[in-house]
Amino acid sequence: MEKSKGLSDWIPLITKLVWPFFTVILLLIFHQEVSDVYSVVLKSMKAGRSVEIGGFLKLGEAASNTEIGALSHEEISIKGIGGSGGVARKGGRSDLAKLQDELRENPSKKINTLLLPDGIRYSVDLLKQYVGTLGLRFVLFQQRGKFDGWMPASTFVAQLPEREEHVGYSELKRRLIGVRRESVSPEGSAKQVLAEMQKLHIDSIPVVDADGYWLFFASREEILASLMSTIILETQTERSQ
Repeated sequence: MEKSKGLSDWIPLITKLVWPFFTVILLLIFHQEVSDVYSVVLKSMKAGRSVEIGGFLKLGEAASNTEIGALSHEEISIKGIGGSGGVARKGGRSDLAKLQDELRENPSKKINTLLLPDGIRYSVDLLKQYVGTLGLRFVLFQQRGKFDGWMPASTFVAQLPEREEHVGYSELKRRLIGVRRESVSPEGSAKQVLAEMQKLHIDSIPVVDADGYWLFFASREEILASLMSTIILETQTERSQ
């Protein structure tokens, strides 16, 4: 009897812990997102903010109804300096020095992406310095200003020649293995973008408009955090009314 009673005492707690997981699984239908959402909620709880199961139910609806382009670029991509939307355009050594100074003065800020437009001969040594000293995550290729592929910055640097040399845009791309072409539309829903990432086994993907121009990189973690933050704030507003 005592054992049964002890187990029954745990049932409410077990239910509270298990149901959010099952709800999110049914809504997003992939495991990694469940883990990310749970992490966001756990942080909120540790910070003293309550999160109810209803918030999980709202997550699926929000993910389905929210266009990825409607989410703030500053919220969904790493906030940048020294360029538009977290972008460091390839320049000379003086440009790199200015960016390094800005990062030292603003350690909380980060630069996300290195744009490589066509029609330029690049210094291999300088490319390595850009990625290595600025902590870049992505390299994005542009032909006539439009999206022409991308790859993780770490993969990009690993394939650059060891010796100092200059290389043109087309030759550089031909040398590289693993340049990706996948992208998503800003009109796609957050749920569609998350599903595409899951299918491709990647954590981030470029958002490209109908004219072929790159807008920003969408990150799985930041999409979920943004959606959860919105739901939590809306719930708090509803309670105060």
